[in-house]
Amino acid sequence: MPSCVLGQAKRRKLWTIPTEYHCSIVGTCLSSEDVAWLCRRLKLVPTADARPYDIHRYFVEKAAEDGPEARLMHKRLDETFAVAVKRFARETTEEGWMALWTTAVASGDVAAAYWGVLSHGAMPDAVRVRAFADVHMLSHIMGGENRRQLRENRDLVRRCEELTARLAKQERAAGERVAEKDARIRELEAQLAAQRAAPVVAEMPSAPKAPSVRASGQARLLRTMDALHRRVASERMRARHAEAEVERLRRLLDPPASQLRRTAAAGTNAPTDLGGRAILYVGGRTKSLPHLRAAVETRNGCLLHHDGGFEQTTRCLEGLVERADVVVCPVDCVSHDACLRVKGLCRRMGKPFVPMRSAGATSFARILHSFGQDGAGEESAHH
Repeated sequence: MPSCVLGQAKRRKLWTIPTEYHCSIVGTCLSSEDVAWLCRRLKLVPTADARPYDIHRYFVEKAAEDGPEARLMHKRLDETFAVAVKRFARETTEEGWMALWTTAVASGDVAAAYWGVLSHGAMPDAVRVRAFADVHMLSHIMGGENRRQLRENRDLVRRCEELTARLAKQERAAGERVAEKDARIRELEAQLAAQRAAPVVAEMPSAPKAPSVRASGQARLLRTMDALHRRVASERMRARHAEAEVERLRRLLDPPASQLRRTAAAGTNAPTDLGGRAILYVGGRTKSLPHLRAAVETRNGCLLHHDGGFEQTTRCLEGLVERADVVVCPVDCVSHDACLRVKGLCRRMGKPFVPMRSAGATSFARILHSFGQDGAGEESAHH
């Protein structure tokens, strides 16, 4: 049977798919933004006490009925995952469908592939069951990961509060010590000034003193002045140590805060809306991905990622480039071969390729800014 028939005549409507799959479809394939869009289009206003679960259950129930809710959900899913639907429609064998699904799971493109599998009318039961089982287990894994993340966030908040309180206490103590040192320094300087004035007073008495007595007094004065200078230097050194301790404690809190400020400053000129474009980021540093993903998603975009090495397959990279609207590659944090391979795929598929000089957040923010200037960034990327 030709692939076009499989892709068109053999498609399943959402309400014709068995009801046991509806919960996983709504929960996996419809994002929170999709649900909000559906509520606006259907003029649904959730009550003040409605929980996310209540809204989820409503759309799961409506997915089984041939009504405006199910038709609008089906339209939204087809538009969002059109590429995946076409990819699964072109395949004609169970082995091919299974390979497509395995690749999608490895690359994290589960939602699109899941809709491509379940909406295909000729999909074998073995592939549907495999997809359902993988999604079911992924939901358990993500639930455990979310609980772990919540615990870590709670611990970090508590640690941050402890460090903040400790810093405030240290700052108060250091301020008090510095004030004491300043008072002591002023007192010692006054004593030193008085000692310097003493020889003048000693030379003014009416009865002249013996030369030996005058010399002895001057020697004592010099020793006293030397001792006072050492004490002043010692007190100033202790004051500098106290200030250094305050600065050390401040740095314990400053790195995440300063990083957020740098990211915010770098993103000041970034567009507020990327128009739903998918940006593929090849290479880079794994620890910076959450910040880059947040920068893209808060601007109505989607960040895809490939490590640029051998941990992910070449076939996976081709699929990601096909899904992406723009491909970004930090040349200082990816292999030369991977960079050339990505550039070649972009040229073959007609996708913009944007090389970055560094994998820093500031460079990435400038790239986002260029995408918002009437497509200037993507136009230059082709060259």
